[in-house]
Amino acid sequence: MLTGLTAAALAPMALPEKAGADPGSQPRTTGHEHSTLESSALRVEVTASPYSYRVIEKSTGHVLVSQSETRFTAGSQLIAAEATVTSRRSKALEARLSLVGTSDTARVRFTFTSPEVLQVSLALDNGAASAIREQFVDRGEHYYGLWEYSYNGTGGALDNRGAEAVALRGSSNPPVGSGDPSARAPFYLTSGRYAVYAPSEASARYTTGVGGVTNFEFDSPTLTYHVIYGPTYAQMLQRFNTLAGGALMPPLWAFEPIFWRDDHTNATGQAQQGAASAQELVRIDADNLQRYQIPSAAMWIDRPVGSGGGGLVGWGNFDFDLRATSFPDPEAMIADLARRGMHLLVWIANRANNSMLTDPAFTPYLFDAANGWPIDTANPGVDLRQREAYDHFRQRLQEGYVNLGVRGYKIDRGEQGEYPAALENELGVLMTRMARESVEEVFPGDGFVFGRNAHDTSRRYVAVWNGDSDANASGLADSVKQVIRAGVMNFSMAGSDTGGYSGTPNKETFARWLEFSTYVPMMEVLLGPNRTIWTNYDQQLIDIARTQTQAHHDLIPYARSYQYASTKTGMAAVRAMPIMFENDPAVADMWDEYLYGNELLVAPVIMAGATSRQVYLPAGTWIDYNDKTTTFTGPATITAVAPLDTIPVYVRAGAIVPRGDIVRSNNNWTPDWAPTLSLEVFPARGVDGFFDYYTGGEVRRITCSTTHTGAIRLRFGNLGTGGAVQVHVDHFSRVTRNGVRLAAGHGFQFDPDARRLTVPFSGATDIQIK
Repeated sequence: MLTGLTAAALAPMALPEKAGADPGSQPRTTGHEHSTLESSALRVEVTASPYSYRVIEKSTGHVLVSQSETRFTAGSQLIAAEATVTSRRSKALEARLSLVGTSDTARVRFTFTSPEVLQVSLALDNGAASAIREQFVDRGEHYYGLWEYSYNGTGGALDNRGAEAVALRGSSNPPVGSGDPSARAPFYLTSGRYAVYAPSEASARYTTGVGGVTNFEFDSPTLTYHVIYGPTYAQMLQRFNTLAGGALMPPLWAFEPIFWRDDHTNATGQAQQGAASAQELVRIDADNLQRYQIPSAAMWIDRPVGSGGGGLVGWGNFDFDLRATSFPDPEAMIADLARRGMHLLVWIANRANNSMLTDPAFTPYLFDAANGWPIDTANPGVDLRQREAYDHFRQRLQEGYVNLGVRGYKIDRGEQGEYPAALENELGVLMTRMARESVEEVFPGDGFVFGRNAHDTSRRYVAVWNGDSDANASGLADSVKQVIRAGVMNFSMAGSDTGGYSGTPNKETFARWLEFSTYVPMMEVLLGPNRTIWTNYDQQLIDIARTQTQAHHDLIPYARSYQYASTKTGMAAVRAMPIMFENDPAVADMWDEYLYGNELLVAPVIMAGATSRQVYLPAGTWIDYNDKTTTFTGPATITAVAPLDTIPVYVRAGAIVPRGDIVRSNNNWTPDWAPTLSLEVFPARGVDGFFDYYTGGEVRRITCSTTHTGAIRLRFGNLGTGGAVQVHVDHFSRVTRNGVRLAAGHGFQFDPDARRLTVPFSGATDIQIK
């Protein structure tokens, strides 16, 4: 399923320029013996002595990958010296490796699992390796993926060139940027037409493009990885998705804005809102969201939630603190939110505190000194590798929260010393899976969990937010980078703490962050003492909050369709510019713009005090999405006017953008509310557009084409919800719907100033505009 990918997006990417001859791409002249293995797309050449291998694109003869060294750690460093083929079949080749300075041997196996995917497996014959490293010749490729945070020795934001021996684990102190962005995957794409994926939860370190080499090392007795041929990024991501599994598909309501406070029990926060308890503060916030017509389908309660105190940990008794100043009647609180069309989420973490420290079902499995784990923390995590602890944790969550009606969690921490570093990736996956299961068992298909500590296959269970960003322009800039980078690894349902977490955002920062969060799938907004929109800022910010949250709500049909597509294609909803315009060197490390889906180019304003910004528009025709009439031809850099209430957004000519009001949530301000869709169409001569719309049960393709008579023709099946088509045209002479000519003012409306033709629809529809 391509969901609007253009032919240009699927064209093979240009190879990077090389500074001088590329030894890996020259014919071999040494005469060294080598064996080959072929698929219809690739050829592998394994050189016997010294051992190495190359992966070659058969259609061109171009060398994609040149492996240059295999190293095993087994007390000492053992380097593979020679390879002797021991077995070969049509799709697999196995060889024994001799090792320098030892009589020990190792095995390597090459297998084509598909014509475009080569699987490579390594192990010492005696099984004694504690780590395995593979090294490759660097050809100046761009490397994307691996970490949510930026890491680049030469100052890049998306390109990982320059990273040296960087651990693949969560980071509470990332080398570049604010917050705690901890999503990661042992996967990188390159501009050299290939990607590499190692499906392992072992500790790992990556070096990318340093000293002429790229390598990765995993602390494991065996190593299996995949060389994934494209040649395009879209094809690499599709094949990665098949290997690793797609992102989660959240319920419809989870695409709505979510509001929360860092500490509902904060006395200052309660006093500012006139609340006598944390529970009353939840009600007052819900009241104000409706008063100011700010859409929301959920609120979540950060720590502390349960009884027993605990400071930063904030829970452990798997309950609500029932004191009069806290949550004296949680069931009534949950029921009140439900009457408004809202759900409740709560904060959790795998950090032992309160009853967890004494519960006999947990204490044997804590990572503490008593159990032989020298973890330097007063609140160790629970070893969820043990089935007893895993099941008990899930059961306690259900009994304390889910059975009362709580629909999900925000999972915090997990990368701050709660576990041994070697287990952080494995336990990160187990925690996200366990939390997801605890909700799904009670509310199948209707729960939502998000976390910051997510490793690779965690994408199947949780959305991600990027941790505790600084509440300033720098924190916003970091968040933009991090959400884009998460998307490269198909953590598609992603977002950030709108307004930032660490500190108090000024009005400008909050406004710009609200605008950015409008154009990502997950919008969650932090309130609190001195940072509550309707109490601590002026009317303009209230208006901006209303406008942007309503725009995010209106884009749910668009966002949900692309989130569903990500589960099938591996292409996230937020798309890095180099991934989408792979032949354009101007965007190779561009991070302050991105595509939202395939139709919208978003350019957040991230510089303090700015009321305009430079925007690069790639090749093609682009329309200013804010006025829907001004057009530009790329490639070009333009100056976009951006007052405080405006974020520059551009739409492709030929695009179809489904919007609408398809979930009511807390909307009590619209009399006789009913769901409705609005299909925005931007027809372009010679461009046939389409959009794969996800109805919640199936995908329906919407197409826009030009007939042989020059008419615009828009066709689609039953989308599950009726509404109106809005076609942006300068003029027309006739409009028909399902073969019936329509009359102006009755069958359709035309706004000449906006150049917008509006045609109602219901069910399967065929509209033609002459």
